[in-house]
Amino acid sequence: MDPTGIITNYHIAYTKEVLVLVPGVTSKKEAGKFIGKKAVFTDPKGKKYIGKVSGLHGKKGTLRVKFRKPLPSTSLAKPVNIAA
Repeated sequence: MDPTGIITNYHIAYTKEVLVLVPGVTSKKEAGKFIGKKAVFTDPKGKKYIGKVSGLHGKKGTLRVKFRKPLPSTSLAKPVNIAA
């Protein structure tokens, strides 16, 4: 699962909230199974960022994940593990 972007406002980028695409998931119904699951991003240095799938974004199965700490800018397009 790859983060595709961060949630932004006019003046603020919410780097704790990330949009994640799950391969093979193409609908809201399929993506709804992941709500409430734990998400973990590990950076190249080995530091772990823990978050939770908080909801859906759009109609095509994109997930919104909220992390406890802001993700580094290099995390975009890198894999995130979501516990099944």
